[in-house]
Amino acid sequence: MKASYDVVVLGAGAAGCAAARAIASTNPNASVALVEQGPRAAAPSLMGVPLLQPYIPYMRKARPYLRLAAGVAEDNLGGRALTYVRGQGLGGSALCNTMQYVRPTAADMQAWGDDQWRFAALLPFFKALEGNTRGASDAHNDRGPLCVSDPGRSNVDSSINVRFFEACEAAGIAYTADFNAGAACGFSSCQSLVRRGVRVDVFGALLEREQHRMPNLSVVTGTRAERLLFDGPRARGVRCVSGATARDVAAQEVVLCLGALESPGCYCAAGSVPGRGGGPAGVAATSSKARRWDLVFRIQNSAGVCSKSLSLRNAGYLWRQWREYAEDHTGIFAALTEGLAFVQSRDTAGVAADLSVALYRTPHMGAAVRRPMDGLTLRLTHHYPRSRGEVRLDPASGAVRVRSGLLTSREDVVAMDEGVQWVGLLTSNELRSVYYQTPSDRFVSPFHSYSLLLAHPARGLQTQRDTAAFLARHVVPGGDLYGTCALGRVVDPRLRVRGLEGVRVADSSVVPQPTVASSAVLGAAIGARVVDLL
Repeated sequence: MKASYDVVVLGAGAAGCAAARAIASTNPNASVALVEQGPRAAAPSLMGVPLLQPYIPYMRKARPYLRLAAGVAEDNLGGRALTYVRGQGLGGSALCNTMQYVRPTAADMQAWGDDQWRFAALLPFFKALEGNTRGASDAHNDRGPLCVSDPGRSNVDSSINVRFFEACEAAGIAYTADFNAGAACGFSSCQSLVRRGVRVDVFGALLEREQHRMPNLSVVTGTRAERLLFDGPRARGVRCVSGATARDVAAQEVVLCLGALESPGCYCAAGSVPGRGGGPAGVAATSSKARRWDLVFRIQNSAGVCSKSLSLRNAGYLWRQWREYAEDHTGIFAALTEGLAFVQSRDTAGVAADLSVALYRTPHMGAAVRRPMDGLTLRLTHHYPRSRGEVRLDPASGAVRVRSGLLTSREDVVAMDEGVQWVGLLTSNELRSVYYQTPSDRFVSPFHSYSLLLAHPARGLQTQRDTAAFLARHVVPGGDLYGTCALGRVVDPRLRVRGLEGVRVADSSVVPQPTVASSAVLGAAIGARVVDLL
């Protein structure tokens, strides 16, 4: 690592890789460093198997590529303290996320309240990054570096998926061809960052294959950015720590792409406290107060349904599927989210759909249901919660503590309760589909022959109070985190940290409001755009 660079990008996740690529390729005479605290070695191949994504935190070989942030015990979660799993290494959290390719809606970006950050302004960056297997259109590109694909036809046409889609239709949910053209509503198959049955290697796609064209870019791994260095309000570099060695690296510009949990702590380690939680922006030499930032979550819960379908006990079937995947990268292991439906609660806060129900053909229940079972999973997500979380940084120890704030708003509990009712409706025997009839010519539910039984929660939910108690015990935050460096409050429209010079934040932490978007997808577009703002 050299002693100085023109631009230092911190964090090699999707946002950092996109930012480094854009800056280095657009400015060939500028020296650029991409600094990542994780290892340089490629992640274990099992982390790239889509179906195994829920089990990544339990893989021993995956541990060097994961970092954990501790939560605090919360009364609204029944005293639970959540643990937040993020990725590290070349690719960041794109090494372990759900791979869903979902952009924000036009209404999401309208809510940001800044004309420079509208959907139309960011669309060229989404398109430049994607190589969509559906082909090019007004909303999509088929020649970008990141492969965006649908599940294989054999996956989409599986009996469970077809019945899920038919249940959506019977419940009055409209079919949509594209969740990513500015609106997210209706049901369809879900596109993912998957190439030929394997998780897309974000670093490889954005940088490694093109690095020979960017000799001005240095990729530095195993190195943690301890804090920024300042001369007054002007950033002059970064203190980097590798093992037991610390060194100061000079930089004219520092671009933070460390994610919602770490980006704010990096500049505040120097004492600058823009926005909420520490007084006016500027540089303070000493302060013993813990810093805090608002954190935007989404709320998730999974419902397990017993059926006569795929079973973790069905070793013979799984073995045949695994052999098919090993040979051709096809079959059930080649996809995770296959069916997805966006629906409305009664209080949609002006958005077309605020809930989503994702279908998984296996009982991905994690620790909720440990026993083997025949079944499938419907994962319910509330994308626009009123609740807000908080990230706190202790300046003395540098420790980060996260309070989710999940379910602190009654409106969120009500919305999730209505989402649970949607799950019940889609799997109910009371639903009537024109595609299914009994011998007596009575229309029945698409899942009628499956004899579905709700396995999680085991006893069903009869009242809203039952739902609230169940959610407090089992609800988890979605993996996409936003808002700690919110546009308008912490950064200006050019992504400069207010009160500081030479410091920009270009990742999902600048997103000020809830969104349906995947943080890797939105963060990469923000990172790619930062070159136009330098």
